[in-house]
Amino acid sequence: MTRQYHLAAAQETGGFKKTVSAKGKARKELIVDAATRLVAHNGSRGTNLAEIAAEAGVSQSGLLYHYSSKEALLNAVLDRRDEAEDEVLWHDTDAGLGILDVIANNVTRWASHSHAVGMHTVLVVENLGDDGALHPRLAGRYHVTVDRVGSVLAAAQDRGEIRADVDTRLKAIEIIAFINGLETAWLLDPEIPVAMTAKAWAAQQRLAMAA
Repeated sequence: MTRQYHLAAAQETGGFKKTVSAKGKARKELIVDAATRLVAHNGSRGTNLAEIAAEAGVSQSGLLYHYSSKEALLNAVLDRRDEAEDEVLWHDTDAGLGILDVIANNVTRWASHSHAVGMHTVLVVENLGDDGALHPRLAGRYHVTVDRVGSVLAAAQDRGEIRADVDTRLKAIEIIAFINGLETAWLLDPEIPVAMTAKAWAAQQRLAMAA
């Protein structure tokens, strides 16, 4: 049988497409892994696509096949980070005061996801100005997180779990500010006991807000 026949048969059965898709997905994961590591160490401005391709073990043309620009790749890096965080934080949208423990428990993941933590912080700093390419996305993500935390707290307040005098939106902003500050401190000094600190903070917040 000819090679063309085998290719046609594979395409007809879906086998060819599945094989290519699996390889393509694996290659994209390698590229995103490499980009995450390099951006965490060198910043996005100090990292070019050729360096990312070399780190991932692919050709630059292979990288560009999946990600046509650095901005597209950085968005893919943030996509994976956001999806992982959402899976941890928002599996229970009616957690009430338990959202504090969920957030604190997420901090314990930092050690095993240090590149992702560093990458995100670097991108936030690099895109603080309105002219930053990723500024709209990062700012939007911040506001969505504030809204989500505020909504969980507001629902708990409606159920009588949280004191009526607590401004749930301001509390959400405070919570995120604490976590962001702790994250920066940990990146500066990885010896800081962030898990213990976050859990103690969550317990204090729960006591302070409980009805």
